[in-house]
Amino acid sequence: MRDHSELTLRKQRDFSRVYNRGKSKGSRFVVVLYKKNGLDHSRTAFVASKKVGNSVMRNRARRLMRESYRALSEKIANGYDIIFVARAGIFDHKEGEVESCMKSALKNCGLI
Repeated sequence: MRDHSELTLRKQRDFSRVYNRGKSKGSRFVVVLYKKNGLDHSRTAFVASKKVGNSVMRNRARRLMRESYRALSEKIANGYDIIFVARAGIFDHKEGEVESCMKSALKNCGLI
């Protein structure tokens, strides 16, 4: 099992590379941005902007996305940097709904 910090996007240049040169697909609750990273594992980040709401709402949105990702992580292709961006209204919904939206967005990206 890999160290958690190895599997998380942290550096600004990595985020910029995905935002500027990556591809994206959206679903009802989540936007998925992705780019090949040349590594043997995928790295992820979960982002919620102030458009989502106050800090409590943003933290809930990130928690929902992380839990949904955890359920799907075994199926996701290796070798990508993936950023999940929460859309407004995500925090009102259950984990199962968010998970199905993430799954469909990842399928549209070809990552599942």
